[in-house]
Amino acid sequence: MKKTIPSILTVLAFAVLAGGCEPSNGPSAGDQSTRAADGMIMLYVPAGQFEMGSEDSEVDAALQMCLTYYQASCRRSWFEVEQPVHSVQLDAFWIDQTEVTNAQYSMCVEAGICVPPASSNSDTRSAYYDDPAFATYPVIHVDWWQARTYCQWAGGRLPTEAEWEYAARGPGGRIYPWGDEYDGTRLNSCDVTCRYDWAEDLYDDNFRDTAPVGSYPNGASWVGALDLAGNAWEWVADRFGAYSPFMQLNPAGPSSGAMRVVRGDAADGSRSVSRSAARHGMSPNRTYEYTGFRCVLSITP
Repeated sequence: MKKTIPSILTVLAFAVLAGGCEPSNGPSAGDQSTRAADGMIMLYVPAGQFEMGSEDSEVDAALQMCLTYYQASCRRSWFEVEQPVHSVQLDAFWIDQTEVTNAQYSMCVEAGICVPPASSNSDTRSAYYDDPAFATYPVIHVDWWQARTYCQWAGGRLPTEAEWEYAARGPGGRIYPWGDEYDGTRLNSCDVTCRYDWAEDLYDDNFRDTAPVGSYPNGASWVGALDLAGNAWEWVADRFGAYSPFMQLNPAGPSSGAMRVVRGDAADGSRSVSRSAARHGMSPNRTYEYTGFRCVLSITP
């Protein structure tokens, strides 16, 4: 018996690492839990392995999409930061179903922990954060530090870049949260209502600016996470830097670097940056009218 028990545990551990399996009596992918601090619905993301980043063909495709709408201003180097493709193994975690809203963020402000957003307006609205009409819209104009503080107050943390991408792409490596083909009806992006030159005229999502979180259920990821493409960029925990080509376990990004990573595109973006592998670096002190965040919760052993 002393030999049998370690052997069984070894087999189970290998199964989890190889296939992302969870114990039969545990939660399954997409199961929900409500966070006490702010009422956020959180979704279970099982442990698993995936290929993070973009192959040359995906970078070429992204560049071509960019050139179609941004034309000569596009550079291949913008998308080469998604390389090299590398294997990542992650432990299970919970992720917010949507971006944190104005109403939820205001709870942290009222508790005396968070400070208000840098601006109370949005791109096209003179009143936004303080207007009850936008209570269920994503909080914006928050920097990385504010996002981190909120997640800590709520009992969680910012997702790592790998966790964010895995929640969006899944073990199958979807290009977009919903699949491999772009569909402008599944997200809030820059379409006919958008005021920028790169607006697409093929779609109309009915919003010139941010939309209420969860407005595009058909854009859900494999675990049911919403708005991982479009609506607002999202801060993640990692510093911005080059990927390692080697297999990684629960990577937390570079140990140094001036910029932090934002993911997910926004209502002013296009299909080339709505891809789940797209990543950008931004000063953690910067606030922007299209940058918000969501939180995650680690699984306690």
